[in-house]
Amino acid sequence: MRGAERRSAGAEWRDYWPLTLAAMVGYSIIGLQSYAFGPFVSHLEAEFGWSRADAMIGVSVSNAVGVFLNILIGMIVDRLGPRRVGLTGLFVKGGAFALLATATGTLLNWSLLWGILAVGVVLVQSTVWTKAVAARFDQSRGLAMAVVLSGTPITAMIAPVLGTFLIENYGWRMGFVGVGLSWVVVSVPVVFFLFREGNGAKVAAATPSAPVMHPGLTLSEGVRTRAFLGLMISFGAFSFYNMAIATNLVPLLSETGITPMQAAGIASIMGLAGIIARLLAGFLLDRWPGNIIGMVCQFLPVLGCAILLMDAPSALMLSVAVACFGIATGAEMDAALYLATRHFGLKAFAALFGAIITFGAVNAAIGPYVAGRLHDAAGTYDPLLMVIMVVMSIGALAIGATGRPRHNWGLGSGH
Repeated sequence: MRGAERRSAGAEWRDYWPLTLAAMVGYSIIGLQSYAFGPFVSHLEAEFGWSRADAMIGVSVSNAVGVFLNILIGMIVDRLGPRRVGLTGLFVKGGAFALLATATGTLLNWSLLWGILAVGVVLVQSTVWTKAVAARFDQSRGLAMAVVLSGTPITAMIAPVLGTFLIENYGWRMGFVGVGLSWVVVSVPVVFFLFREGNGAKVAAATPSAPVMHPGLTLSEGVRTRAFLGLMISFGAFSFYNMAIATNLVPLLSETGITPMQAAGIASIMGLAGIIARLLAGFLLDRWPGNIIGMVCQFLPVLGCAILLMDAPSALMLSVAVACFGIATGAEMDAALYLATRHFGLKAFAALFGAIITFGAVNAAIGPYVAGRLHDAAGTYDPLLMVIMVVMSIGALAIGATGRPRHNWGLGSGH
């Protein structure tokens, strides 16, 4: 049986690797507001006389909009398919990030610009890309979804350095333009030609014109499960941590006395660690209980925050702390999405995970602003780090409590 599973997994990759690659490239754009924004913060404060909380208002706005749109977008993806939604999102998200260069210094203008970007965020959320991949992979679903979700660690590795380079050489306004348009230029052709939910003639033969009916729970059935509650709490905790840390990581590291480019370089370790962790987690999710993997990974930021609370941590210790953040960021989304497909099936997967993301969006909206206010009040990031330690401990326990799936929602199973 084990050999048959390996052959089946190999066949899935032979047929659908272009889809997985395109989904990874497409999904990478969602990380811009998290990982590319940090280098701009100090320049916006200097240009407009803003506080740290003022600069973070826009990030909070972009995540708050998801509270109202995530479930709707999930239902649209379930009905129309992910290709059209994803392609539209790439143009909106990349173009909106470039438009941040037109900021005038008023908080109303700043919030409106991020409101436009927020529409792009929900159009490129994880369910847009992972539903297409989950529909084609079963034996190797964990690894395939991990490859897709590796898009954000790639962004975490490239965006801080790219943003810092552009700012230092061309100014912060051209930095926004350069980062946003770079992602559009790279991602749109890849997604347009390869993101077709399959591979060439096999797709035409295997994919009927009518919507595919996948097995699984309905929206109303799924929200009543223990797994839904556990994933919602866990993802909410993760979203608060991720948006608070990712948007403030470069300025946080800079306050330890290193240069902006050194801070960007250490911050990029988060992306490298995330890629390795994401692929390893995907491999393990096909073999080990996903709730245990998620729980262990969600405890790692607690260790990272403890390191940053030390007096004068060395560059090596800073790198270890950032690596802890990267591993958690890389593996947590893998575990949450994988558990959702196994607990709920694919029938209403995008809508159900959209509801989970909605709760996450509430916390993601709060995270950057709370981080800014805590920093403004204390003049240091220490209070934020202590809050994150508590929040992530709660999230780890919640995902651990989801348990094992009660039904095998394989590609060939019925309700």
